[in-house]
Amino acid sequence: MGDEQWPDKICDVQTPCLLVNIKKVRQNAQTMIDRCQSLGVQLRPHMKTHKCLEIGEIATGYTKRCIVVSTLKEAELFADGGFDDIVYGQLFTEDKMSRLGRLASTLSSFHVFVDSDSGIQLLEDNKLPDRRWSVLVKVDTGSSRAGVMWDGNRGLELARRLSSSTACSFHGIYCHEGQSYSSKDADDIDKFSNQAAERLLHLAKRLKEAGIECKSVGVGSTPTASRPSEAMKHLTELHPGNYLFYDAQQYLMGSCGFDDVAALIATRVIGQYPHRNQLLIDAGWTAVSLDGQNGIPDGKYCLIVDHPNLRLVKMTQEVGFLEPVKGEMDYANFPIGKLLFLMPYHSCATACMHDRYYICEGDNIIDVYKPCRGW
Repeated sequence: MGDEQWPDKICDVQTPCLLVNIKKVRQNAQTMIDRCQSLGVQLRPHMKTHKCLEIGEIATGYTKRCIVVSTLKEAELFADGGFDDIVYGQLFTEDKMSRLGRLASTLSSFHVFVDSDSGIQLLEDNKLPDRRWSVLVKVDTGSSRAGVMWDGNRGLELARRLSSSTACSFHGIYCHEGQSYSSKDADDIDKFSNQAAERLLHLAKRLKEAGIECKSVGVGSTPTASRPSEAMKHLTELHPGNYLFYDAQQYLMGSCGFDDVAALIATRVIGQYPHRNQLLIDAGWTAVSLDGQNGIPDGKYCLIVDHPNLRLVKMTQEVGFLEPVKGEMDYANFPIGKLLFLMPYHSCATACMHDRYYICEGDNIIDVYKPCRGW
């Protein structure tokens, strides 16, 4: 990117850093594009994992249309980069209205979320000069985060108010089935996939029966989009994001294969401590994130590629503590300066810890991508 210089080979990187295998990213992106085409639904990839224009283009099949973002900073980055048809995937407050208004007036298609009357009131108090706000009602199908309950009446009430508003138009319903991240195996994913789709379709049916047009019925998480249920064929769109990188969590629950994971942390051994059977590495929680504590068997924060008997058991800000799962550490195999590769538990959290990604093909570094940061 630009005039920035980077090492030619992975072995020469300054650690810690995030390595992104661009071939795997492209393969993961194309697999999801093909899967959604086979299902007959629109893919709306989430940008929150990578937060960069280059991977956004890959995810959309280079159309640069139909995406979800998690922050206004992301929305502005992608809008300025020529992307359109953007969903702002977060509830909002008064302090966000001026930026939301600029995006809605600039883009040909921009959508916001509500799950309350107060959200609609904010939109009505901040009318757009030449169009209506396009609004999705956020639905809770079991994740217990944001959203109206799928089997209650609030979704109908909010859709009805939006449909009669002079400032807003009701575009559809949207859920993120975060409960799928509690899956222990592929069977659990299949259960959550079917459950979320059927619950959202239940609400869509009630809207239709009430005479309310619902253009968009969107469900999505990486686990369920990676293993879509038969019911998902009746949706209009899916909106996963993590699948572009995948991670140890997705691998362990059965969303992907080990070799599908595209993002790894490069780190080096900086200390040997035989008296406590440990190594130190130069990747602490500022490089790995603390997400995933106790999420992997044997007390691991992540997986260490090619070294299944090693585990990362503790981190301070800039230091990680490694020890064997069993037996004594073989220090001859882990000299000071040895390069190790960590597969993060949750790549969304890990990627946020890095201000650049080293883009790799084989052992070669071919580019550097810079994600947006902030809100």
